[in-house]
Amino acid sequence: MISINLSGNLLDGDSAVFSIKNRGFRYGDAIFETIRIVNGNICFLNKHIHRLLEGMRMLKMNIPENFNTDFFQVEISKLILNNSINSGGRVRITIYRDASGYYTPDSNEVAFVIEGFSIPENNYSLNKDGLTIDLYEDEKIIINKLAAIKTNNCLTHVMAGIYKKEKGLDECVMLNELGSIAECISSNLFVGFNGVLYTPSINQGIIPGIMRSVIMELAKENRIEVQETTLNPQVLVRADEVFLTNSINGIKWVGAYRSKRYFSKTSRRLIDLLNMKVTNSMKDLQENPTL
Repeated sequence: MISINLSGNLLDGDSAVFSIKNRGFRYGDAIFETIRIVNGNICFLNKHIHRLLEGMRMLKMNIPENFNTDFFQVEISKLILNNSINSGGRVRITIYRDASGYYTPDSNEVAFVIEGFSIPENNYSLNKDGLTIDLYEDEKIIINKLAAIKTNNCLTHVMAGIYKKEKGLDECVMLNELGSIAECISSNLFVGFNGVLYTPSINQGIIPGIMRSVIMELAKENRIEVQETTLNPQVLVRADEVFLTNSINGIKWVGAYRSKRYFSKTSRRLIDLLNMKVTNSMKDLQENPTL
């Protein structure tokens, strides 16, 4: 039986746990993080919890005193053990405002639910065939402070996902209200040109992904120049390489944008460095469990 963790209690994953009045359902009044499991261990939890708490502050949710990395390490580990996630896995933490009221909540107290299940891949692996992408131009990402956090308000991304399916694409590149590249449906985007990596900057309406930050750190540590900047869609025609990053997949390389074809040299190098970083982090935790 697959279980969920509802505010510290393990429940049947198929059970009805929310009221129809739940604010996450009614108004999207919730925030979430999706986290990768490798060898039964949680990856980059500090980064995820830091972003989660920053988002809660932005949404003016009351943050319980015990909400920290150690607390969520314990709560996620309950689920990993109960759901027998011994190798690769995927976990989602959702924090929702646990209050009545209409648009105006009666309080800012919160509750949480954690979901977790196994996935076939243990380590991060690069896709054999490059992804096929194109622009999604029907709806634009609005640049404001809420664009930077992972809320349950995702209709623009949902519509891009439907467009992707209709057109037989693997991913869509989403534009912001200024017409610049922001991100993809579930990933951040990197463009390689003349040995330099470029990625949309924070002020472009992107969600600053956890894997985005990890890949930028790895690139800089290995003398690969990275620039955060404004990217015009025309850059996709000039690029040597394009790849996408998110916490679950790590890196996925793009093979084609319309008639343009790409290489995957840098993404192949970075996926090896990423797996090495994860392995070393797990060793450090085993040797120093208080870290």
